[in-house]
Amino acid sequence: MKVTIQENHIQLEKIDGRWMLPNHDSINLHPLGKNTLLVQTPSQTIQLHCLSVDKSNKTVTILYKNQKYVAKITEPLDDLLKSMGLENALTPKISEIKAPMPGLVLNVAVSIGDTVEANQKILTLEAMKMENAIKSPTAGTIASIEVKAGQAVDKNQILVRFE
Repeated sequence: MKVTIQENHIQLEKIDGRWMLPNHDSINLHPLGKNTLLVQTPSQTIQLHCLSVDKSNKTVTILYKNQKYVAKITEPLDDLLKSMGLENALTPKISEIKAPMPGLVLNVAVSIGDTVEANQKILTLEAMKMENAIKSPTAGTIASIEVKAGQAVDKNQILVRFE
């Protein structure tokens, strides 16, 4: 497994059930509780605290000396798929967003042809007197918008289609 933090790459191997740095016998990794890791080198001990894990993006946010760092995790399968030009092969392809509940479309925040990121707000749906932000589950380009502001929608009705 490769860990990348601010353009620094660290190669880890699992040996006897523990993650180790190969060819670095003088560096030891010690889990300390659920979210803390001690890294011992001949000259210092470093304490890292895990703040969050994003499995879909394969990132870990860590705290070190009151600074947040995002570590990108790359597994051997990721490297193999990338070398074959298939780096997005494991990313689910989503072609449409459906209404999660019946409600009233209050506003549409995108237009046809817009490029959106994952978790970007697409529209606002009012249901049971509550406003619900409907967000994009994936990055993509809006191919069509099937609803407009002021329109009532049923559960599972298609709201937006992606290219």
